[in-house]
Amino acid sequence: MYFIFRMLKLGTLLSLLISSNLMAATDYPLVMQQLIARGDDAAERYDPAQSILFGNEFSQLYFGGFESAGLEFAVGQADQETMLQIEISFTRLINSAVKAEPKEIVQQRWELLREQLEVAPMISNKDAGFWEITIQSLLILLREGVEALLVIGALIAYLRKAGAADKVSLIWIGAGAALVASVITAWLLQGFIQNSGAAKETLEGVTMFVAAALLSYVSVWLYARREMQQWQGFIHDKLGDAVTSGSLWAIISVAFFAVYREGAETILFYQALISDADGAYDAIATGFGLAALGLVGIYVLIFLLSVRLPLKQFFTGTAGLLYILSVIFAGKATLELQVSGWIGNTWLEGFPTISWLGVFPSVESLSAQLLLLTLPLLGWLVIRSRQQAVVPAGN
Repeated sequence: MYFIFRMLKLGTLLSLLISSNLMAATDYPLVMQQLIARGDDAAERYDPAQSILFGNEFSQLYFGGFESAGLEFAVGQADQETMLQIEISFTRLINSAVKAEPKEIVQQRWELLREQLEVAPMISNKDAGFWEITIQSLLILLREGVEALLVIGALIAYLRKAGAADKVSLIWIGAGAALVASVITAWLLQGFIQNSGAAKETLEGVTMFVAAALLSYVSVWLYARREMQQWQGFIHDKLGDAVTSGSLWAIISVAFFAVYREGAETILFYQALISDADGAYDAIATGFGLAALGLVGIYVLIFLLSVRLPLKQFFTGTAGLLYILSVIFAGKATLELQVSGWIGNTWLEGFPTISWLGVFPSVESLSAQLLLLTLPLLGWLVIRSRQQAVVPAGN
């Protein structure tokens, strides 16, 4: 628990430090009007023969306007789902322009996005009270921190159950290293990387894919040892080797990427909040502290649950949780890379968006998740076929 408070305190101080040179509060409605005017002009001038030019122009509308001007923050704080829908619509618009689709299609894409931008709710902290800003601050850390803490809590519970409690500090070292890396990344994105929005989305997408791969590996590794006798034998014979070799590094890496994947964005969001809520440091700190307490509460619940559960049920449940998170991460990672332009977007009309499960209406996103969902089945079929092949040989 000591490590949690130290890490959260460090994160607060570093985010405030990075935010020290920010401008005054932004007039978000005015910025949105300017963005819409730029989009109207680009959609009117669009020419399929200059697809790359207009693809870049629409991309700049998102990264250089919606994201960098703070509208992503303002809309996301007011309504996270609306922000995601706008992000998806921007992806479709940019993708259509790059593919040199007819002007009518591109203009339809823009009109849909324009309607979303016009009615999008946005925070306004010009006259916001103490508790309004406190809740905004609380939601930033709570929203970004829950998934990471679920992963870290499950890994720590696993080490304790496995009789390797002395290795728990390595999990926190991995998470602490991710916080430092997040601060450095946020600083680089803010000050040195041109078109930092695209760089941020790409970084988040790649990081989430790595986290998804590591989570799936660790979850399968845990599930394979769910049987009581298998696990006791493993602890007796192999735990020392596993905890000093590849398996331990995989676990530490999971902790690192679980924190790092959203760390830089969290810092940039706090940066925007501090800028927008001019001088309301007490409210921001209060919200951060309440969110930190909430995360500690989640950690305690995970710990208490792990103590009460029998060994087999614990490892089965932990493996399932980590694998579900890996599937969610894969869907979100695909969306981030679609936004940054690294992956195309084959839209599925009428398919629902379930953001908390990482489900988004594109062939690419759903394919990534389906691939992860089918891997355990394929693994089971391979193991079963090998077992069946061994039986005749023994006879």
